Amino acid sequence: MSNLTDRTVQKAIRDAKAAGADVWVTDAAKSRGVGRLRVRANANGRAAFYFRYTSPDGKQAQLPLGIYDSDGKAGLALRDATARAGELSRLYQDGHRDLHAYLAHQEAEQAAAIKAARHAREEAERQAASGSLEALCNGYVAHLERLGKTSAGAVRSLFRKNVIVAFPHLAATRARHITHKDVNLVLSTLIVGSKGRTAGKLRSYLRAAYTLALDAEYDPTVHPDLHGFNLEANPVAAIPAKAFKRYNRALKRTLNESELRAFMLALDQQQSLYSDIVTLALFLGGQRLAQLLRLRPADVDPDGRTIVLLDPKGKRQTPYVHVVPLNEKAFGIVKRMLATNGSKAFLFALHEVAVRPEKLSAVVAEISTAMVKDKTAREPFQLRDIRRTCETMLAGMGISRDVRAQLLSHGFAGIQSEHYDMHEYLDEKRVALNAWAAKLDEIATGKARSNVVPLLHADA
Repeated sequence: MSNLTDRTVQKAIRDAKAAGADVWVTDAAKSRGVGRLRVRANANGRAAFYFRYTSPDGKQAQLPLGIYDSDGKAGLALRDATARAGELSRLYQDGHRDLHAYLAHQEAEQAAAIKAARHAREEAERQAASGSLEALCNGYVAHLERLGKTSAGAVRSLFRKNVIVAFPHLAATRARHITHKDVNLVLSTLIVGSKGRTAGKLRSYLRAAYTLALDAEYDPTVHPDLHGFNLEANPVAAIPAKAFKRYNRALKRTLNESELRAFMLALDQQQSLYSDIVTLALFLGGQRLAQLLRLRPADVDPDGRTIVLLDPKGKRQTPYVHVVPLNEKAFGIVKRMLATNGSKAFLFALHEVAVRPEKLSAVVAEISTAMVKDKTAREPFQLRDIRRTCETMLAGMGISRDVRAQLLSHGFAGIQSEHYDMHEYLDEKRVALNAWAAKLDEIATGKARSNVVPLLHADA
């Protein structure tokens, strides 16, 4: 039985303080070959526990157990130290004669096990996150961005608002475990909230994301973020597209000639970079603003009076090169922009940053509001209505469907257009845009021009 008590330990502390030197007290148990519990008291009034044993080389070795505290709150109580010494004694008697080496090995194994467990947990979390529905959505957006698709930002916002934030438990679920019932829940929630068109768009993009991830196993051109989902089916494909047709409202707003006259007058009165860009789009037959805003000075050929737009819309893997001739009005605007921004990254830039389409939408919305108030417009209109107005009037002028398609870069599909029909229609587009500029001048002034050549082959 140990002869160490709290009283003996306290006495050792007092003796050490009085002597100004360490005082050792050892368990006086008579058994040999079992180790001893020891206490070292120092002059500072503190004591610590050690376990002494004989190492394999015959030398005395000591293992520190902890600082003494009678209550066991700020350190090790005597009963706890005795219990720990008993554990070490049993290990020693079981043949672990080098306790330092044995315990160090045990600690290393324990640390390795903890590290391995943490690594396994982190890897499992990474795998779960990388294979989640949220990861699939983000991977599809990354794919669109790499292709230069202007829709990438809108798709990211659509996914984030209606899937990732609205249904976080589904967003965190592995994409391969998502069922058509899960997708149906997301879409039906939007429909109940009177957002049927948004539901239709979301279904379309989710189906495309799953389709690409399924193809990724065999298609190395798919973005790396869409690889490794181990999908077996596309859960969105089970939800028919026809269910959403009722929400696809065809937009039909066009401006008549008197409205267009008032609109052009308002643009002229603004005399800003934004009004210049909208005017340019108008005189170029309603070109897409997003493409015009990406124009670089190098995309302009002043001698040939053309600009080159890159059209990434649709399923194109590489943008369609769209050459647009400049009529007199359009060339004047582009030439002025070259003089101002010829050394910048973008032709239409403010402080080296390309103009955002939202700025142009705001300009048109402001003009629309004023025109409705002044009763020069039948009803409000938006920026996208300008492109529809242009094509409607071009058709009325006798511009053929084929020329309009080339002029406004409508979707071209099929082997003929992709591989064989390399005619750029540049002459036809130039004739059409010159006639269009004359038409706009006629609308703006209210005077008919006798030198406008009528264009034939109206088939629209």
